[in-house]
Amino acid sequence: MNTFEVKEPILISTLIETVRLGHEFDDDLCLYSSDAADRIRADLVCYLDDYPDVVNDKDHYSTFVTTNNLHLLYYGEQFKDVMINALTQKPQASIGEIIEALNYYMENDDFLDHKLTPSA
Repeated sequence: MNTFEVKEPILISTLIETVRLGHEFDDDLCLYSSDAADRIRADLVCYLDDYPDVVNDKDHYSTFVTTNNLHLLYYGEQFKDVMINALTQKPQASIGEIIEALNYYMENDDFLDHKLTPSA
């Protein structure tokens, strides 16, 4: 399966769609954005790069992250867990629904309970 390019711009909606289609997402990577986003939106450009190193309880980001003034958007493991949770509850979840789940997790440190609608 294809993997994603590190340190290359990608729309969050493209990343979500690609993961949803079964492409492998390395949860050893974090999502960064040039926007200090407190909410994810479909047109948000993000970058994948390494987790920050923690030294004396302080995060130390890679040269790529600091040089480009990027902000941590999501830890890769959490991103993957939220996507798995959303798609397990609702396999055909739209990009908007997955973004809603990602935003909910960012705000509540908990998974969104997707209300499944019964099939007609």
